[in-house]
Amino acid sequence: MLLKSNFLYGEDFKLRKGVLIIEDGMIKGFTNEAYNSDDVFEFKGFVIPPLINAHTHIADNSIKDIGINKSLDELVKPPNGLKHKYLSGCDEKTLIEGIRFGLRDMRENGIKYFCDFRENGILGINILKKAMKKEGIERCPKGIILGRPTNLTKKDVEEVIKSSDGLGLSGANEFKDEDLKMIFKIFKKFEKSTKNNYLYKKLFSIHVAEHLGAVNFSLEHYGKTEVERLIDLGVKPDFVIHGTHLTDEDIILLNDKKIPVVVCVRANLSFNVGMPNLKKMSENLLLGIGTDNFMANSPSLFKEMDFIYKLYHLDPKDILRMATINNAKILNIKDVGLIDEGFKGVFTFIKKSNSVVFSRNIVASIITRCEKGDIANIWI
Repeated sequence: MLLKSNFLYGEDFKLRKGVLIIEDGMIKGFTNEAYNSDDVFEFKGFVIPPLINAHTHIADNSIKDIGINKSLDELVKPPNGLKHKYLSGCDEKTLIEGIRFGLRDMRENGIKYFCDFRENGILGINILKKAMKKEGIERCPKGIILGRPTNLTKKDVEEVIKSSDGLGLSGANEFKDEDLKMIFKIFKKFEKSTKNNYLYKKLFSIHVAEHLGAVNFSLEHYGKTEVERLIDLGVKPDFVIHGTHLTDEDIILLNDKKIPVVVCVRANLSFNVGMPNLKKMSENLLLGIGTDNFMANSPSLFKEMDFIYKLYHLDPKDILRMATINNAKILNIKDVGLIDEGFKGVFTFIKKSNSVVFSRNIVASIITRCEKGDIANIWI
């Protein structure tokens, strides 16, 4: 396939105009040779690396904006948070319909992959799979499903891991030391699996330092932070979520253990739990971004990137990397996240709209100005 357009090419997102060669789904480079125009798909806008949302709770789309101005624990602490009460009152049809609307919302926002923390055990995993199948998997963002056991039995943990792409747990404070070690031991047994005849690694992730209450609880009950406790127990996540209140020692420890962090800044402020120190974190850790609960936020990474830029004034290229190549690395999505030779031909397409026309810094314009209406819903 030949694709003619304006591309943000390579890890530095250099603006490059030309014809991209894609063979067997992989990018081979550019061509300057003569070609038959009938063989070329021309897009008169901008082609950027695929946007990846590294943290969602998509079933919450069925309970938007519950509990405004409630505390985070009142809203989401298992098993009696307001969120769990509302979700338990939703029938399967309602949950599937809510998820399908959420999938469309992500697709319309140019998101090609997402990582969902699926509560409610096997039932929760299967509901998401049913919703994706009904919506049409070929036109859905590709889902990385991290399950969560409802019961701390060996059988339940094993079934959840086997049925999903790994585990996505709530905070460490929800578990005793022996339970965390048991869960992780079972995970390690099943972390390498096959999918479509390919060997791949399942993922283990957990929320840490999301709010000061969680930090203080861990210090009071265990004499250490959640990060310190996990590492001391020999429980090493592939990545952690939030890190809103990481200590300097936590950051050093995460860096030493090469554990990335997925931040969800809009969600933190929606729940009034504070702001992560992104400047310090970005200097020491591999950072990705997600949008967290659909009940509190839209899944738009454009809104997330714009928010991060205006709060922290990080380099726009660094922010775009968080939503593309960094998230791909964190989620172990092979050969995805950049427009470069050796990467898959998966892209997000930006229309030639008012958001980008006359831009003098195209990356800045994309992360601060683009919205759902600027996306061309193209799948190649």
